[in-house]
Amino acid sequence: MAEPSSTDSDAANTGGDDDHVSVAQYGRRKLYDIPKFDSRSKTAFVTDDPAAGERLLVMIRDGIIGKDLTFASPFGRRKVVYCDYTASGRALSFLEDYIREEVLPHYGNTHTTTTVTSLQTTMFRDEARSIIRNSVNAAESDAVLFAGSGCTGAFHKLIRALNFTEPPIVFLGPYEHHSVILPWREIQSEIVMIPEDARGLVDLIALEEQLERRQGEAKRRLIGCFSAASNVTGILADTDAITVLLHRYNALAIWDYSACAPYVKIDMNPLIVGDQTHQAHKDAVVFSVHKFIGGVGTPGILIAKKRLFLNPVPEHHGGGTVFFVNRKTHRYLKEIENREEGGTAAIVEDIRAGLVFRLKDAVTTDVIAQRDDTIIRLVRRELFGISNLEVLGCLEVPRLPIFSFVIRHRETNRLLHHNFVAALLNDLFGIQSRAGCACAGPYAHTLLGIDLALAEEIEEVLMEDPRLEMHRWQVEFSQREVLRPGFVRINFPYFSTDEEIIFVCRAVKLVAEHGWKLLPLYQVNPETAEWRHKDNITFQDRKWLSSVSFLDGKVTNRPSSNSGASDIIPAITTGNVAVLPATFEAVLALAEAIFLKAAKPVYRTQLNDQEVSFDERAAKLRWFLLPSEARRILLNLDPLPGRVDLLFAPRVYGQTVTLSKASREFLCRVSDARSISGSSQFPTCCPVVRRTDATPNGVENGTKDIGAGGGQWKSPSKEIWKPMLTAISEFDMFKDGDRVLVCLSGGKDSLSLLHALKQYQFFARSQGINLELGAVTVDPGASSYDPSPLKPYLKSLGVPYFYEEQNIMEQAMALKDVHSICSFCSRMKRGRLYSCARREGYNVLAFGQHLDDLCESFMMSTFHNGRLRTMKACYSVVEGDLRFVRPLVYVREKDTRRFAESRHLPVVAENCPACFTAPKERFRVKQVLASQELIYPGLYDSLKTAMRPLMAIRTAGGENHIAEVPRLLDELYRSKGLTKGAGDAGHLDEEQGF
Repeated sequence: MAEPSSTDSDAANTGGDDDHVSVAQYGRRKLYDIPKFDSRSKTAFVTDDPAAGERLLVMIRDGIIGKDLTFASPFGRRKVVYCDYTASGRALSFLEDYIREEVLPHYGNTHTTTTVTSLQTTMFRDEARSIIRNSVNAAESDAVLFAGSGCTGAFHKLIRALNFTEPPIVFLGPYEHHSVILPWREIQSEIVMIPEDARGLVDLIALEEQLERRQGEAKRRLIGCFSAASNVTGILADTDAITVLLHRYNALAIWDYSACAPYVKIDMNPLIVGDQTHQAHKDAVVFSVHKFIGGVGTPGILIAKKRLFLNPVPEHHGGGTVFFVNRKTHRYLKEIENREEGGTAAIVEDIRAGLVFRLKDAVTTDVIAQRDDTIIRLVRRELFGISNLEVLGCLEVPRLPIFSFVIRHRETNRLLHHNFVAALLNDLFGIQSRAGCACAGPYAHTLLGIDLALAEEIEEVLMEDPRLEMHRWQVEFSQREVLRPGFVRINFPYFSTDEEIIFVCRAVKLVAEHGWKLLPLYQVNPETAEWRHKDNITFQDRKWLSSVSFLDGKVTNRPSSNSGASDIIPAITTGNVAVLPATFEAVLALAEAIFLKAAKPVYRTQLNDQEVSFDERAAKLRWFLLPSEARRILLNLDPLPGRVDLLFAPRVYGQTVTLSKASREFLCRVSDARSISGSSQFPTCCPVVRRTDATPNGVENGTKDIGAGGGQWKSPSKEIWKPMLTAISEFDMFKDGDRVLVCLSGGKDSLSLLHALKQYQFFARSQGINLELGAVTVDPGASSYDPSPLKPYLKSLGVPYFYEEQNIMEQAMALKDVHSICSFCSRMKRGRLYSCARREGYNVLAFGQHLDDLCESFMMSTFHNGRLRTMKACYSVVEGDLRFVRPLVYVREKDTRRFAESRHLPVVAENCPACFTAPKERFRVKQVLASQELIYPGLYDSLKTAMRPLMAIRTAGGENHIAEVPRLLDELYRSKGLTKGAGDAGHLDEEQGF
């Protein structure tokens, strides 16, 4: 999906067709002229000094406004430990100092440059845009827009700009949060949810299958919208691989970087070796700068290709967006970055966003990535082995140090309510976490193991009857809000110290082990699901805007009347509870003492049986431990709560698949030009993971167990089975007693053929035809093609398997006059196949080429060689001892792909780097045929009929005499005294076997 030219971009920008605004409706106007470059723009703030990164981390830690904040908790004073940067960053003193000292004194409104204040302010804001543009590698064809309220505002602006005339088909990833999902739903898009794979990554196989299924939607735009990282688990997506795959199918690639923008490189136009068509470029990126350290109050950012702005009217039309307005008409500006930012901008916030990016670039994403890896290892070490602490998501994949978890009470198997856990972390340790679903409900349900039916049942229970509202004098809310599932999330930014990280991990460990003991001391508000300590219902340290006074010509702030927390648990604390513990170790020791003596204050707390608060339906859905239950367990009071089976359980992910060295080297599939890496132009795209059967016993519909310890044969789909039977019958491929050697490359087609022929072996036996099956693979010694994993697979199937090795690539490289290594390799492999078949006593070689392959070969031969030829369905070699068969000649490629993916066949990827030229021609023919099939759905059936005489040639080299066919037919007709006609000719063609 190549970038449009500047002319194309202008046409798209202004609505080059009848459905959009003509170019005359926009006016070009240069609003101001300011220098784009100045020698002072590159300062010592960015340095290559290796130690500078660490110094910057110290500066950031020391500059956090509120780093020494303390508060009064029910257990004494605590220092705030902020672990909620995924939700929002915090302010930095040195950035705010710069804004106060340099920006605000020169502040004036933009939209003019004739005064010094407006000029300087405009230059500040323009420079902020340029800093962001350079940081994300945006091109001239990209618009960088400040977009109001975080990524939500950016998404709304983008969707309005796309100006859909038909609801699009939108492919959403598994990690998407509500700000991504809801805008697409509200414009009636067809939403296609792409699931996770076995490790919790975006399932590229499922994505490609869904893209392929919707290629016929000519009038509806295909859009892929994915999160670059999850804001729940921190799992990172392979943005380049997914982008290339989307562009292969002419889908837009839109990325939400909100969760990871502060930590990873954002690259709008990545340079990938061999990516000559620039398919790795991103069409649009959105993120929220307020999640950066120092980014408090900053806007959302939208970066998008200018050709996507098809809306004739800007989203926020008003001042600053127009070229000219008279009494009757108006004309908008053509420049997108002016037209789409109407009204007075959040000027200081935009400038702050530029400073924040300046800081990120100074630290560098390399330093951040190294520190993140260290943090993840440290957290895993500290939290390893806690059986009732369940961290959500797979820990074995690339991720950020974002951790979401639930805590299970061992005796009852119920969970501790996430809001209680977050409250306890706050009250006992000062840790600022976040509880809930992180505004990512569908992904949260997946992680927690909540299916759609259970989610709908929970929603029904949470709902109140709206008809009752009219009879109430005061608004009331559901008393069952506490049933809403969730988790606790913490994250550690790259500037966190090891001491802070260890403290938080050990605090979580203590809560996991002993937190339930303090549950009876907490009360829950059933309307909000908030948990508060029974003696700390009011917020003692609340600050009030109304406490600010401007009387007497000065500003005064009435201080809080609170002098510290009351001594609510005198039996388990010593000294003044208002005294702040000096160290993290002291906080942990105090918490341990509180847990150790928890029974005494719990004994004094009287609680009714809280189970009666839930009716039968709500009781069935209750998943958390109640304070009254915790009290009975702690004090060993009858009746003790029993162990329950919850209706959901967090998903357990598989371990990382271990690939061979060669398998790790190839990064793109090339067996199919429509797949993610349909040519060798993309040597670095994404690692390919072999799919394995995910069912517990490996048994699923369409499989046959071949015996104890063996693998499983997969019954072919009817889309493969019926056309294959037709071809075998028409071309008389098999005889009784044939020994058939399946030529197995490890691709989807040859593996599909192997399983289909196994089924045919049973079928043929009922027809009096007995076949023996074997398989052979030729390993040419290419570093990026390793078919060796087929060995254990074929062994598990119980198939005689011959693995032929020959350094064909090395031989080809040594020859001087080889014009095509592909042709040389093909001839050499064919010779090894002949040799193996004759050596092992097989008389039939079966190949997996399908109808798409034959059509492409037919077109290429016609276009480039001027000859009518294609692959033959069944023929014998000149010596007559070997017969070649292609049973899938009537089967479509999409059906072999779907079969291989749905049955999780161990497809071996291949990416040969040795070809002197990329296999462009076959890809081009694929594209031609695909476009024509959209217009003529019966195209392949017509081509099949046209090619049948060529497919039916039964001897090697027979196609070389095809030019003699007209003369022979003419002589045949004359000898029989017939008048040659198209219908008869076709009939005789078939009878003569042409």
